[in-house]
Amino acid sequence: MPKGMILAAGRGTRLGPLTEYIPKPLLPVANRPVMAMGIHTLCRLGITTICANVSYLGEQIMTTFGDGHTFGAELHWSPEVEPTGTAGGVKRMQPLLWDDTLVIIAGDAMLDLDLAPLLAAHRTRQAFATLATVPVADPSEYGVVVTEADGRIVSFQEKPPAGTEISRQANTGIYIFEPVIFDLIPASEFCDFAMNVFPEVLRRGLPFFAVPVEGYWTDVGNPCDYLQANLDYLAGHIRVEGRGQRVNGSLIARDAITAGAKFTDCIIGDGVVLPRDSELTRCVVWSGAVIPHAVQAADTVFTPQGAFQVQGKAAHSLTPTAGG
Repeated sequence: MPKGMILAAGRGTRLGPLTEYIPKPLLPVANRPVMAMGIHTLCRLGITTICANVSYLGEQIMTTFGDGHTFGAELHWSPEVEPTGTAGGVKRMQPLLWDDTLVIIAGDAMLDLDLAPLLAAHRTRQAFATLATVPVADPSEYGVVVTEADGRIVSFQEKPPAGTEISRQANTGIYIFEPVIFDLIPASEFCDFAMNVFPEVLRRGLPFFAVPVEGYWTDVGNPCDYLQANLDYLAGHIRVEGRGQRVNGSLIARDAITAGAKFTDCIIGDGVVLPRDSELTRCVVWSGAVIPHAVQAADTVFTPQGAFQVQGKAAHSLTPTAGG
């Protein structure tokens, strides 16, 4: 049976200030931490042995998911003091992962994908390595993949400036490897798949394929992407189980208090009290957020540390406007 690895050691600097107090894999989408979607995706493949590396605020991640039994999985953690890179983090878990096909996903990606066809294609082609791609409108935000007609990878282009892209197929960070991949990853040093390992795979001419996958995927890389992922859930583009109940197109946690407030296309977390006469549009209110006075806000993320309005790819501190 294949085994799984979730890469969850990144700091998420482009998401600041949202990740100042919470690690990127715990950002809530539909009132569930985004990394939960990755665990669920692996479990749907029948993968129950899952390793994960953590670094920035890693204790929060490990405490949230524990040993994985609530997901029907067995989670093994690899805390990192110093960054080891995407491949280096996997190398550290080689004693648990060396004996079978390995499926790797990012702990900070929002996804609703069936990876069974990807795994089937990997096996049918007897591939050394396979990665999943999705078409994107703006390749400048992603690494893109160039392939031959049969899907064999010939080159990569990392975040090409607008107009210079040679592909619109984005690398999702979802990889399938045979165990011999560990032979290409040095021990005890920083190593990145995109920068170090993949060029060596191409140089050696090993069977390396890209397979387009169908479904929903986004790298929750900046505040705009994060807010959009929540809105996509409300619009029905993501078929994952949210926590709460649907109320007029919004998702409201069952213990949230919203009487007397108006909201449109919002997600309201556990324990939140929306003051009477508040009006929210396209907002995400995290569990534990405190809103002391009536507010009117749009495109805003309310956290326990404050409110941040999403403008473009950034989020800016917002001083709530008193209502009444």
